[in-house]
Amino acid sequence: MKLIKLLKDIISPKKCYFCKKEWHFLCPECFWKIKKYKSHCYVCKTYSDNFSIHKFCEKDAFFDKMIILTHYQHFVIKKLIKDSKYYHRKDILEDFWKYLWKLLLENENFENKIDYLIIPVPMYFFRKFSRWYNHSEILAKNIGKYTWIKVNTKLIKRVKNTGQQSKLSKKDRLTNLKNSFEINKKILDKLDKKIKIILIDDIISTWATINEISELLRKAWIRKIIGLCIASG
Repeated sequence: MKLIKLLKDIISPKKCYFCKKEWHFLCPECFWKIKKYKSHCYVCKTYSDNFSIHKFCEKDAFFDKMIILTHYQHFVIKKLIKDSKYYHRKDILEDFWKYLWKLLLENENFENKIDYLIIPVPMYFFRKFSRWYNHSEILAKNIGKYTWIKVNTKLIKRVKNTGQQSKLSKKDRLTNLKNSFEINKKILDKLDKKIKIILIDDIISTWATINEISELLRKAWIRKIIGLCIASG
């Protein structure tokens, strides 16, 4: 696989969407020029250390943190994410997971990585079949490799095809997602109840999807849930 990837990069090298230099879709130089998401509570949008949800905002969210890399409104970020999702350019995700794992390590105090488990936001099987891959799963698996944290792609299953959330209003998104996910109880029973979950997705807008999954995990007595996303709309 590494040889195939090397040959592919030589024959058709990646080019930065911003500056057109080779070997990256988003090169480090251009990445640092793009506005990053400042550390804040995702519920009230005010400053918070390490992206933590404020105590007084916890009643509105089932997750403890929402760590976000950058802004979806940036034209380069928007095009990169769309191309990675809808035009089979999954190699684009390589640059993103390298930036994401560093951001995760900067904003979570990992005393023992054995206490953590990475989970991608699942995709409905038919949609995954039509796209050939789940972008969140690719991100999760590679972040797991870089951080040495275990990844599980089967703990949470999407049982309802909800369509594209981006086309719905905030109210409709919440209704649309009800009963869309299930927990694999066999896998859950094997997990330490003290496990901390890191939920991976590419983009978050109303946080309805991650909050719905987080609610399921909370009911299963998972003590800490961290969202990690490329961008917020």
